Amino acid sequence: MSAEVFVPGPLPGMNEIIAAAKSGRGKGNAYSRMKKQWGETVWALAKSARLPKCEGPVSVLFCWREKDRRRDIDNVAAAAKFILDGLVKAGVIANDNQQTVFSIEHRFTVDKRKPGVLVIVGPACPF
Repeated sequence: MSAEVFVPGPLPGMNEIIAAAKSGRGKGNAYSRMKKQWGETVWALAKSARLPKCEGPVSVLFCWREKDRRRDIDNVAAAAKFILDGLVKAGVIANDNQQTVFSIEHRFTVDKRKPGVLVIVGPACPF
């Protein structure tokens, strides 16, 4: 069984995540708040969409929609951490470790009117 949810964005990129982690004299308070906020946002979206629990190893597809092509794709994809944490909190996936998440794929496009990320969780395809 697969599950999908759209998370409106833009989501923080690696540059914003690093800046948050460095702020506050290295205490990471801003990073903790950012991680909590996005984790709770994904949790709420997953719960309102009534996403099913995905058993066993899963593959996760992130379809990123950016307002423009200014940010590097590795910068954009860093927000996957927050999304996976939110999916764990919502009970969609049991864990975000390598025993549960078998593969991750990222795709990128531009959508000026609806930035964000479509996340599709499905059964893992073995090698």
